Amino acid sequence: MKIRKQGLCALAMVGLFLFAVPSAFGAGNAYEQLVAASKAEMAKTGGKLRMSLDWPKPDTKNVLPAFSKAYPFIKSISYKREVGIGPFGQFLIQYKQGTNPPYDIMHIASEFQAQYWKEGAFVKPPFSYEELNKHIPAGWPKLDPRGMDPEGNFLSTTGNARGNAWNPTLVPKGKEPTSWDACLDPMWKGKFLIDTRNKYQAFQHDPKTREWILKWIKGVVANGAVLTRGQGTIMRKVASGEYPLACGVNYHTANRMIDKGVKNVKFVLPDPVPLEIGTRLYVAKWSKTPATTQLWALWITTGGQSVLEDYAYRGFPWDPASKKHPLAKGKYVAICGAECARKWDEYNREYQELLGLPAAKPKKKK
Repeated sequence: MKIRKQGLCALAMVGLFLFAVPSAFGAGNAYEQLVAASKAEMAKTGGKLRMSLDWPKPDTKNVLPAFSKAYPFIKSISYKREVGIGPFGQFLIQYKQGTNPPYDIMHIASEFQAQYWKEGAFVKPPFSYEELNKHIPAGWPKLDPRGMDPEGNFLSTTGNARGNAWNPTLVPKGKEPTSWDACLDPMWKGKFLIDTRNKYQAFQHDPKTREWILKWIKGVVANGAVLTRGQGTIMRKVASGEYPLACGVNYHTANRMIDKGVKNVKFVLPDPVPLEIGTRLYVAKWSKTPATTQLWALWITTGGQSVLEDYAYRGFPWDPASKKHPLAKGKYVAICGAECARKWDEYNREYQELLGLPAAKPKKKK
Protein backbone atom coordinates (compact mmCIF):
# COMPACT_ATOMS: atom_id res chain seq x y z
CA MET A 1 0.00 0.00 0.00
CA LYS A 2 2.85 2.34 0.84
CA ILE A 3 4.48 1.66 -2.52
CA ARG A 4 1.18 2.30 -4.24
CA LYS A 5 0.86 5.68 -2.50
CA GLN A 6 4.38 6.61 -3.55
CA GLY A 7 3.52 5.60 -7.10
CA LEU A 8 0.40 7.70 -7.04
CA CYS A 9 2.39 10.63 -5.70
CA ALA A 10 4.93 10.21 -8.48
CA LEU A 11 2.19 10.07 -11.09
CA ALA A 12 0.64 13.16 -9.56
CA MET A 13 3.97 14.99 -9.80
CA VAL A 14 4.35 13.96 -13.46
CA GLY A 15 0.82 15.10 -14.17
CA LEU A 16 1.54 18.40 -12.43
CA PHE A 17 4.69 18.83 -14.54
CA LEU A 18 2.90 18.05 -17.79
CA PHE A 19 0.20 20.52 -16.86
CA ALA A 20 2.69 23.18 -15.82
CA VAL A 21 4.70 23.11 -19.05
CA PRO A 22 1.93 24.09 -21.47
CA SER A 23 0.67 26.57 -18.87
CA ALA A 24 4.08 28.25 -18.94
CA PHE A 25 4.00 28.43 -22.72
CA GLY A 26 0.45 29.76 -22.54
CA ALA A 27 1.44 32.68 -20.30
CA GLY A 28 1.71 36.15 -21.75
CA ASN A 29 0.50 37.56 -25.06
CA ALA A 30 0.64 35.82 -28.44
CA TYR A 31 4.15 37.06 -29.24
CA GLU A 32 5.51 35.94 -25.86
CA GLN A 33 3.85 32.55 -26.33
CA LEU A 34 5.40 32.22 -29.79
CA VAL A 35 8.87 32.99 -28.45
CA ALA A 36 8.38 30.47 -25.62
CA ALA A 37 7.23 27.79 -28.06
CA SER A 38 10.19 28.47 -30.35
CA LYS A 39 12.60 28.29 -27.42
CA ALA A 40 11.16 24.89 -26.46
CA GLU A 41 11.58 23.63 -30.04
CA MET A 42 15.18 24.80 -30.18
CA ALA A 43 15.96 23.08 -26.90
CA LYS A 44 14.91 19.80 -28.52
CA THR A 45 17.14 20.37 -31.58
CA GLY A 46 20.13 21.53 -29.55
CA GLY A 47 19.62 25.04 -30.89
CA LYS A 48 20.14 23.92 -34.48
CA LEU A 49 17.92 25.21 -37.28
CA ARG A 50 17.81 24.03 -40.91
CA MET A 51 16.76 26.69 -43.41
CA SER A 52 16.44 27.11 -47.18
CA LEU A 53 15.40 30.24 -49.08
CA ASP A 54 16.00 31.45 -52.61
CA TRP A 55 18.50 34.06 -51.41
CA PRO A 56 22.15 33.86 -52.44
CA LYS A 57 24.20 32.77 -49.45
CA PRO A 58 26.04 36.14 -49.14
CA ASP A 59 22.65 37.81 -48.54
CA THR A 60 22.22 35.66 -45.43
CA LYS A 61 25.69 36.35 -44.03
CA ASN A 62 24.47 39.17 -41.79
CA VAL A 63 20.74 38.53 -41.71
CA LEU A 64 20.82 35.07 -40.13
CA PRO A 65 23.27 36.06 -37.36
CA ALA A 66 21.01 39.05 -36.59
CA PHE A 67 18.10 36.65 -36.15
CA SER A 68 20.15 34.45 -33.80
CA LYS A 69 21.25 37.54 -31.87
CA ALA A 70 17.62 38.56 -31.40
CA TYR A 71 16.79 35.05 -30.17
CA PRO A 72 19.97 33.55 -28.60
CA PHE A 73 18.37 30.14 -28.09
CA ILE A 74 18.85 29.69 -31.87
CA LYS A 75 22.50 28.71 -31.68
CA SER A 76 23.26 27.73 -35.27
CA ILE A 77 21.53 27.95 -38.65
CA SER A 78 22.54 25.68 -41.50
CA TYR A 79 21.53 27.29 -44.78
CA LYS A 80 21.30 26.12 -48.37
CA ARG A 81 19.87 28.01 -51.30
CA GLU A 82 17.23 26.31 -53.45
CA VAL A 83 16.58 28.36 -56.57
CA GLY A 84 14.37 28.23 -59.65
CA ILE A 85 11.48 25.77 -59.77
CA GLY A 86 13.15 22.42 -60.55
CA PRO A 87 14.14 21.43 -56.99
CA PHE A 88 10.63 22.04 -55.67
CA GLY A 89 9.06 19.66 -58.15
CA GLN A 90 11.56 17.01 -57.08
CA PHE A 91 10.96 17.69 -53.37
CA LEU A 92 7.21 17.35 -53.92
CA ILE A 93 7.61 13.99 -55.66
CA GLN A 94 9.83 12.78 -52.81
CA TYR A 95 7.37 14.04 -50.20
CA LYS A 96 4.52 12.12 -51.84
CA GLN A 97 6.75 9.02 -51.70
CA GLY A 98 7.35 9.49 -47.97
CA THR A 99 10.68 11.36 -47.95
CA ASN A 100 10.66 14.85 -46.42
CA PRO A 101 12.83 17.78 -47.57
CA PRO A 102 15.85 18.33 -45.31
CA TYR A 103 14.77 21.78 -44.05
CA ASP A 104 12.61 22.99 -41.17
CA ILE A 105 12.14 26.47 -42.65
CA MET A 106 11.75 26.33 -46.38
CA HIS A 107 10.58 28.77 -49.02
CA ILE A 108 8.75 27.02 -51.86
CA ALA A 109 8.79 28.47 -55.39
CA SER A 110 5.55 30.31 -56.04
CA GLU A 111 4.68 28.02 -58.94
CA PHE A 112 4.47 25.04 -56.56
CA GLN A 113 2.86 26.51 -53.45
CA ALA A 114 -0.70 25.58 -54.41
CA GLN A 115 0.38 22.01 -55.18
CA TYR A 116 2.17 21.65 -51.84
CA TRP A 117 -0.93 22.87 -50.01
CA LYS A 118 -3.15 20.49 -51.94
CA GLU A 119 -0.88 17.57 -51.02
CA GLY A 120 -1.04 18.45 -47.32
CA ALA A 121 2.61 19.49 -47.14
CA PHE A 122 1.70 22.74 -45.35
CA VAL A 123 -0.14 23.13 -42.04
CA LYS A 124 -1.80 25.99 -40.22
CA PRO A 125 0.73 28.14 -38.30
CA PRO A 126 0.63 27.72 -34.51
CA PHE A 127 -0.40 31.34 -33.90
CA SER A 128 -2.61 33.89 -35.64
CA TYR A 129 -0.59 36.55 -37.48
CA GLU A 130 -3.35 39.06 -36.78
CA GLU A 131 -3.03 38.40 -33.06
CA LEU A 132 0.77 38.47 -33.21
CA ASN A 133 0.59 41.82 -34.99
CA LYS A 134 -1.10 43.30 -31.92
CA HIS A 135 1.75 42.35 -29.61
CA ILE A 136 5.04 42.68 -31.50
CA PRO A 137 7.72 44.63 -29.59
CA ALA A 138 7.51 48.41 -29.45
CA GLY A 139 9.45 50.14 -32.19
CA TRP A 140 9.00 47.37 -34.74
CA PRO A 141 6.97 48.17 -37.85
CA LYS A 142 3.59 46.47 -38.01
CA LEU A 143 2.76 43.71 -40.48
CA ASP A 144 1.25 45.03 -43.70
CA PRO A 145 -2.22 43.47 -44.16
CA ARG A 146 -1.50 43.01 -47.87
CA GLY A 147 1.15 40.44 -47.02
CA MET A 148 -1.01 38.43 -44.64
CA ASP A 149 -3.00 35.54 -46.03
CA PRO A 150 -6.69 36.23 -45.19
CA GLU A 151 -7.01 32.59 -44.09
CA GLY A 152 -3.85 32.81 -41.97
CA ASN A 153 -1.88 30.13 -43.81
CA PHE A 154 1.19 32.17 -44.77
CA LEU A 155 2.99 35.46 -44.33
CA SER A 156 4.71 37.28 -47.19
CA THR A 157 8.01 38.55 -45.86
CA THR A 158 9.93 40.51 -48.51
CA GLY A 159 9.45 43.44 -50.87
CA ASN A 160 10.56 42.44 -54.36
CA ALA A 161 10.53 45.46 -56.67
CA ARG A 162 11.22 45.21 -60.40
CA GLY A 163 12.58 47.76 -62.88
CA ASN A 164 14.92 48.22 -65.82
CA ALA A 165 18.70 47.74 -65.94
CA TRP A 166 21.17 48.83 -68.61
CA ASN A 167 24.82 48.99 -69.54
CA PRO A 168 25.84 52.69 -69.68
CA THR A 169 28.66 51.95 -72.11
CA LEU A 170 26.12 50.73 -74.67
CA VAL A 171 23.14 53.01 -74.02
CA PRO A 172 23.61 56.61 -75.21
CA LYS A 173 22.93 59.43 -72.77
CA GLY A 174 19.36 60.58 -73.07
CA LYS A 175 18.27 57.10 -74.14
CA GLU A 176 18.40 55.46 -70.71
CA PRO A 177 15.42 53.10 -70.20
CA THR A 178 13.92 55.08 -67.33
CA SER A 179 10.38 54.30 -68.44
CA TRP A 180 8.62 51.09 -69.42
CA ASP A 181 8.01 52.58 -72.86
CA ALA A 182 11.76 52.41 -73.51
CA CYS A 183 11.35 48.65 -73.91
CA LEU A 184 9.02 49.33 -76.83
CA ASP A 185 11.46 51.66 -78.60
CA PRO A 186 12.36 50.29 -82.08
CA MET A 187 16.01 51.25 -81.49
CA TRP A 188 16.24 48.29 -79.08
CA LYS A 189 14.40 45.81 -81.29
CA GLY A 190 15.87 42.36 -80.67
CA LYS A 191 18.48 43.81 -78.30
CA PHE A 192 16.90 43.62 -74.84
CA LEU A 193 16.20 40.83 -72.37
CA ILE A 194 13.18 39.80 -70.37
CA ASP A 195 12.78 36.82 -68.05
CA THR A 196 10.53 33.94 -69.11
CA ARG A 197 9.66 33.62 -65.42
CA ASN A 198 6.93 36.16 -64.78
CA LYS A 199 7.89 39.32 -62.86
CA TYR A 200 4.76 41.38 -63.57
CA GLN A 201 2.03 39.75 -61.44
CA ALA A 202 1.57 42.99 -59.50
CA PHE A 203 0.67 44.80 -62.72
CA GLN A 204 -1.62 41.98 -63.83
CA HIS A 205 -3.44 42.07 -60.51
CA ASP A 206 -3.85 45.83 -60.06
CA PRO A 207 -6.97 47.12 -61.89
CA LYS A 208 -5.16 50.39 -62.66
CA THR A 209 -2.32 48.67 -64.50
CA ARG A 210 -3.85 45.43 -65.79
CA GLU A 211 -4.89 46.45 -69.29
CA TRP A 212 -1.71 48.46 -69.76
CA ILE A 213 0.63 45.60 -68.83
CA LEU A 214 -1.10 43.11 -71.12
CA LYS A 215 -0.65 45.55 -73.99
CA TRP A 216 2.95 46.21 -72.93
CA ILE A 217 3.87 42.51 -72.88
CA LYS A 218 2.45 42.10 -76.37
CA GLY A 219 4.48 45.15 -77.39
CA VAL A 220 7.82 43.85 -76.09
CA VAL A 221 7.22 40.55 -77.87
CA ALA A 222 6.57 42.45 -81.09
CA ASN A 223 9.75 44.45 -80.43
CA GLY A 224 11.85 41.30 -80.44
CA ALA A 225 12.42 40.80 -76.72
CA VAL A 226 15.09 38.16 -76.15
CA LEU A 227 13.64 35.59 -73.78
CA THR A 228 15.91 33.97 -71.23
CA ARG A 229 15.68 32.44 -67.78
CA GLY A 230 17.19 33.61 -64.52
CA GLN A 231 17.78 37.05 -63.06
CA GLY A 232 21.46 36.46 -62.38
CA THR A 233 22.00 35.29 -65.96
CA ILE A 234 20.21 38.35 -67.32
CA MET A 235 22.27 40.79 -65.26
CA ARG A 236 25.56 39.13 -66.22
CA LYS A 237 24.64 39.45 -69.89
CA VAL A 238 23.93 43.16 -69.42
CA ALA A 239 27.08 43.80 -67.35
CA SER A 240 29.28 41.98 -69.87
CA GLY A 241 27.88 44.00 -72.76
CA GLU A 242 26.24 41.06 -74.49
CA TYR A 243 22.97 43.02 -74.34
CA PRO A 244 22.50 46.73 -73.63
CA LEU A 245 19.43 46.48 -71.43
CA ALA A 246 16.92 44.28 -69.62
CA CYS A 247 13.35 45.03 -68.65
CA GLY A 248 11.59 43.81 -65.51
CA VAL A 249 14.58 42.76 -63.40
CA ASN A 250 14.75 42.41 -59.64
CA TYR A 251 15.99 45.39 -57.67
CA HIS A 252 17.88 43.03 -55.35
CA THR A 253 19.68 41.30 -58.21
CA ALA A 254 20.77 44.49 -59.97
CA ASN A 255 21.69 46.57 -56.94
CA ARG A 256 23.66 43.78 -55.32
CA MET A 257 25.93 43.89 -58.39
CA ILE A 258 26.12 47.68 -58.30
CA ASP A 259 27.04 47.74 -54.60
CA LYS A 260 29.74 45.16 -55.25
CA GLY A 261 31.40 47.57 -57.65
CA VAL A 262 30.16 46.40 -61.05
CA LYS A 263 30.38 49.67 -63.00
CA ASN A 264 28.68 48.62 -66.23
CA VAL A 265 25.22 48.39 -64.66
CA LYS A 266 22.62 51.04 -63.94
CA PHE A 267 19.13 50.46 -62.55
CA VAL A 268 15.87 52.39 -62.24
CA LEU A 269 12.38 51.81 -60.89
CA PRO A 270 10.14 53.21 -63.63
CA ASP A 271 6.72 54.61 -62.80
CA PRO A 272 4.58 52.59 -62.01
CA VAL A 273 6.53 50.21 -59.78
CA PRO A 274 5.58 46.50 -59.57
CA LEU A 275 6.08 45.21 -56.05
CA GLU A 276 5.67 41.58 -55.08
CA ILE A 277 5.26 41.09 -51.34
CA GLY A 278 7.06 37.82 -51.71
CA THR A 279 8.92 34.96 -50.04
CA ARG A 280 5.62 33.59 -48.78
CA LEU A 281 6.44 31.40 -45.83
CA TYR A 282 4.22 28.48 -44.92
CA VAL A 283 4.74 26.06 -42.04
CA ALA A 284 5.85 22.70 -43.45
CA LYS A 285 4.09 19.62 -42.10
CA TRP A 286 7.43 17.86 -41.61
CA SER A 287 9.10 20.76 -39.81
CA LYS A 288 10.48 20.11 -36.34
CA THR A 289 10.25 23.85 -35.67
CA PRO A 290 6.83 25.22 -36.69
CA ALA A 291 6.87 27.99 -34.08
CA THR A 292 10.40 29.01 -35.08
CA THR A 293 9.31 29.09 -38.71
CA GLN A 294 6.60 31.53 -37.74
CA LEU A 295 8.98 33.52 -35.54
CA TRP A 296 11.41 33.89 -38.46
CA ALA A 297 8.59 35.04 -40.76
CA LEU A 298 7.39 37.56 -38.18
CA TRP A 299 10.84 38.90 -37.32
CA ILE A 300 12.11 39.32 -40.87
CA THR A 301 8.93 41.21 -41.79
CA THR A 302 9.03 43.54 -38.79
CA GLY A 303 11.98 43.78 -36.41
CA GLY A 304 14.44 42.51 -39.03
CA GLN A 305 13.40 44.87 -41.84
CA SER A 306 16.45 47.12 -41.60
CA VAL A 307 18.96 44.26 -41.78
CA LEU A 308 16.88 42.61 -44.53
CA GLU A 309 17.14 45.73 -46.67
CA ASP A 310 20.77 46.49 -45.91
CA TYR A 311 22.09 43.02 -46.68
CA ALA A 312 19.45 41.20 -48.74
CA TYR A 313 17.96 44.19 -50.63
CA ARG A 314 14.41 42.97 -49.99
CA GLY A 315 12.89 45.60 -47.67
CA PHE A 316 9.63 47.41 -48.35
CA PRO A 317 9.84 50.69 -50.32
CA TRP A 318 7.43 52.49 -47.97
CA ASP A 319 10.01 52.12 -45.18
CA PRO A 320 11.92 55.46 -45.13
CA ALA A 321 15.05 53.55 -44.10
CA SER A 322 14.87 51.37 -47.22
CA LYS A 323 17.45 52.05 -49.92
CA LYS A 324 14.74 51.64 -52.54
CA HIS A 325 12.53 54.22 -50.82
CA PRO A 326 13.97 57.22 -52.73
CA LEU A 327 13.76 55.27 -56.01
CA ALA A 328 10.04 54.62 -55.50
CA LYS A 329 9.10 57.92 -53.86
CA GLY A 330 6.27 59.72 -55.64
CA LYS A 331 5.60 56.78 -57.97
CA TYR A 332 2.56 54.54 -58.14
CA VAL A 333 3.30 51.15 -56.59
CA ALA A 334 1.23 48.19 -57.80
CA ILE A 335 1.08 45.48 -55.14
CA CYS A 336 1.06 41.71 -55.50
CA GLY A 337 0.15 40.65 -51.99
CA ALA A 338 -1.69 37.71 -50.50
CA GLU A 339 -4.81 38.05 -52.66
CA CYS A 340 -2.64 38.31 -55.77
CA ALA A 341 -0.73 35.20 -54.71
CA ARG A 342 -3.96 33.20 -54.88
CA LYS A 343 -4.13 33.98 -58.60
CA TRP A 344 -0.45 33.32 -59.21
CA ASP A 345 -0.97 30.29 -61.46
CA GLU A 346 -3.54 32.18 -63.52
CA TYR A 347 -1.23 35.17 -64.02
CA ASN A 348 1.72 32.96 -64.91
CA ARG A 349 -0.27 31.07 -67.53
CA GLU A 350 -1.45 34.37 -68.98
CA TYR A 351 2.13 35.61 -69.17
CA GLN A 352 3.35 32.44 -70.86
CA GLU A 353 0.57 32.67 -73.42
CA LEU A 354 1.41 36.29 -74.21
CA LEU A 355 5.07 35.35 -74.70
CA GLY A 356 4.05 32.42 -76.88
CA LEU A 357 5.68 29.86 -74.59
CA PRO A 358 4.36 26.28 -74.52
CA ALA A 359 2.67 25.46 -71.25
CA ALA A 360 0.66 22.57 -69.86
CA LYS A 361 -3.02 23.40 -69.64
CA PRO A 362 -4.75 22.85 -66.28
CA LYS A 363 -7.07 19.87 -66.08
CA LYS A 364 -10.74 20.68 -66.33
CA LYS A 365 -12.77 19.95 -63.23
CA LYS A 366 -15.29 17.17 -63.69
